[in-house]
Amino acid sequence: MTIDELRTCLKLNAANEAAAAAILQTQQAFKADETAVKAEQVEVNKAGDALRAKSAAIVAERDVLNAAVPGMNARAVNVKTDEEKAAYEADRAKLVERSQALQRATDAYNAEQQPLRDRVDALNVRIAAINQRANTVNDLVGPHQDQVAAWREQCGNRRFREEDEVVVKKELAAGK
Repeated sequence: MTIDELRTCLKLNAANEAAAAAILQTQQAFKADETAVKAEQVEVNKAGDALRAKSAAIVAERDVLNAAVPGMNARAVNVKTDEEKAAYEADRAKLVERSQALQRATDAYNAEQQPLRDRVDALNVRIAAINQRANTVNDLVGPHQDQVAAWREQCGNRRFREEDEVVVKKELAAGK
């Protein structure tokens, strides 16, 4: 091959290597972001599981309290003596305290829901962005492979003079 053809081939090869490095860097950045999103998904799932467990506990306590109210109402009607009244009032106070504790737990649960929803929404946006980036990262590979194939076809296995190679590499290093 002539020195001009060698120059063209070396420039194409350098461009292919630079493109390959850029694609690799893009793929690594994508993979790091994807790993971070997956880790965030695990954390969000754990937080969701914890919130569901709190919800189940709140529902169970609400059901217990709701089941106890008719019995307390029936007892209130049947209270006759001071001892029965004192026992009823003690049980009623305990039930009221449990109801207040349930309300505090419900309020805390409701307060925890919005930040988790916001976190899930933000995560969904990141997942959509990752999915979109996956397409663009993959779209970079095909054209690069075509460029490498073109280089192989045009330059691969062609003979050249080593002296020409030295000269062209010096030119390229000098930025000519």
